[in-house]
Amino acid sequence: MLRTLGVTFAQSSQWYKDQIELISNIEEQIKAQFSNDINLLINMTWFGPQFTNNNEHAKFLEYIHSKPIDNIFLLASEDPCFFNKQETKQLILDSGASQSFLLGHFDTEYNFNFHSTVIGDFFPKYLEDELLLKDAKYTFLNYNRKPREHRKQLVDQLDKTQLSQFGIVTLGNDRDLDETVDEYQEGNWGMKNDLGIPHDISSLGRLEYWQKHFLTVVSETDFEDHLWTFITEKTWKPIIGLRPFVINGQIEVYRWLRKNGFKTFNKYWSHIDLETCNIDNIHKNICSVIQFLQTQDLEKLYIDMLPDLRYNKERFHEFSLEQKYKMENLFA
Repeated sequence: MLRTLGVTFAQSSQWYKDQIELISNIEEQIKAQFSNDINLLINMTWFGPQFTNNNEHAKFLEYIHSKPIDNIFLLASEDPCFFNKQETKQLILDSGASQSFLLGHFDTEYNFNFHSTVIGDFFPKYLEDELLLKDAKYTFLNYNRKPREHRKQLVDQLDKTQLSQFGIVTLGNDRDLDETVDEYQEGNWGMKNDLGIPHDISSLGRLEYWQKHFLTVVSETDFEDHLWTFITEKTWKPIIGLRPFVINGQIEVYRWLRKNGFKTFNKYWSHIDLETCNIDNIHKNICSVIQFLQTQDLEKLYIDMLPDLRYNKERFHEFSLEQKYKMENLFA
């Protein structure tokens, strides 16, 4: 027996079909592997007591008080899990399930990265010459569409240190490039120009900007490390686009990338601590990297990095296939 709770993206989402297929596939795997058990699968997208409009959490509470559960499966793939690590443990305890399986972007043996399996299908097939650094007009690029607090804090720090002048920085309606959505790929959820910036999840944006920046400052979705490690298309873009990067997000992302066979670039500014620093110093240290790069010959440094950049791009395609296999063989 299997009960599935949770909501999916709207049909207007680029990823709606992929999400539906993933859930259906996981349901079939559970039925095949745990056919004699009472199973509960929860899609954690917009799941929690705060989401009163969908009532899925209330359904969960009602269900666990009416029926004993053998196995609970939590799926977090397209969006962040809105339960932090401790809250997730409590959710499992509350369920009374004998066994739990955390699927997707949880730090478990059932980890897989959904975004790497879908963006390759929607991204343009860029030629390498379209991606290479043409001239280092901009030291860095930092796109911020949704003005989350950690993004606003970094932009504020860039402004205070007068580093914004050396890069391209956007921040929702407050700071944009005054461009139309037609210059980008189609946005997700039908929100073509939400928050004043095209909701572009499946391209590198305008190549005239991409080709003229050296460092991508990735504005990931989550920031605090008590949340589950969440890697989205924002991190994959510089890897696909042949750029070194730093992360305005969870510092665990660096370790996660290396664990999964990718190169990171902090060795080029190893005197600046980006990977073990206190969360309060992340923005200051990113600014220190940009200040350091102002003293470097960026075009020469880029040439030095090219073998690693090309390796990362090739590794991404391998990794994407590996994730698709894992998603289809979770309990093998």
